[in-house]
Amino acid sequence: MNCLSMDFRRADVSLREKFAFTQRVRAEMCSAFSEAGGCVPIVTCNRTEVYFQCDQRQAEEILYHFSGVRTTRFAFYAGEFCLRHLFELTAGLCSMLVGEDEILGQVRTCYEYARSLGATAGLDAPFQAALACGKKVRTLTHISSVACSVATLAANRVFSFRKGKKKVLLVGASGKIGSSVLKNLTASDDVDVFATTRSHDFSAQAEGVACVPYKQRYMYLNDADCVVSATSSPHVVFSKDRVRSAIRTRKDRLFIDLAVPQDIDAQVRSLPGCTLVGIDEFRAEAQENNLKKKNAAAQAEVMVGELVTEFLADEAARTYAAMLGALPQEKRKSLYALRKQDAKAFTEQVRLLAEEGK
Repeated sequence: MNCLSMDFRRADVSLREKFAFTQRVRAEMCSAFSEAGGCVPIVTCNRTEVYFQCDQRQAEEILYHFSGVRTTRFAFYAGEFCLRHLFELTAGLCSMLVGEDEILGQVRTCYEYARSLGATAGLDAPFQAALACGKKVRTLTHISSVACSVATLAANRVFSFRKGKKKVLLVGASGKIGSSVLKNLTASDDVDVFATTRSHDFSAQAEGVACVPYKQRYMYLNDADCVVSATSSPHVVFSKDRVRSAIRTRKDRLFIDLAVPQDIDAQVRSLPGCTLVGIDEFRAEAQENNLKKKNAAAQAEVMVGELVTEFLADEAARTYAAMLGALPQEKRKSLYALRKQDAKAFTEQVRLLAEEGK
């Protein structure tokens, strides 16, 4: 198994958005990879990763075909290094906010989607083990003890923007990130939320929230103190010119863009009184969170290493079951005793035996 990975550490949002593939495009990617083995594309606001069975060059050409962009910003992981990276990803160790819970569900959703397309040949066992790893790490360590996410940070920016009651226009409230932002915002009595929606069901679920049609979003800009946008739209949701035309009352306004591709025209920040905060600008707050979880993260890294070792030993036992079954009884017993004592040594011994038998 191999992986090409681009995340917030390797590229800013202006490049990442070129690889923020929609579900339809991910389906086409899975089809393109099918001739060269299994494929699982993972796309979140902070990363695009593709796990595959073919070689690196083939994978890079497929990515270029769907993005139209060639870049050296993708990290390449192979074999055991790839497996370790996947386990660390599901454990929350690769996230901007170490230990955040969203990534585990995101990986599961992306994997299950690729599996529904019949595209995960050769990748099912490592992905299922990685998902189990992510759950176990969160259960046995304190890495997720302090609930924190980009949605939490965005809400905190709104709360601290200005004292007193604030009107917030939330676009994309029915999505995963948007719904998390909404939950955080409605926990405060100092915020009145106007949420745009395209779903008739949403208004029934959003008690205490004024729901407005998405097409009327510009009509509510003048009254809004803060605007938070978190849609999956491939196009700009708020353009500079239309924002300028919609704002009639001069006052300070905060715009927060949590989307990839970006929802809000970057030039909005040049308008009088307008402050624009993008998803990559939450790193300072993220670092504070990560420092608090330093010990838990170290504990999680050790656990991930142990779980990777156990998985490799299990895979070796399954792959070479026939060879192991044909060994003399004493040799077989000795090997399985080693398996209980030192999984890594067991895996190496099995590999050596397989090489000798070729």
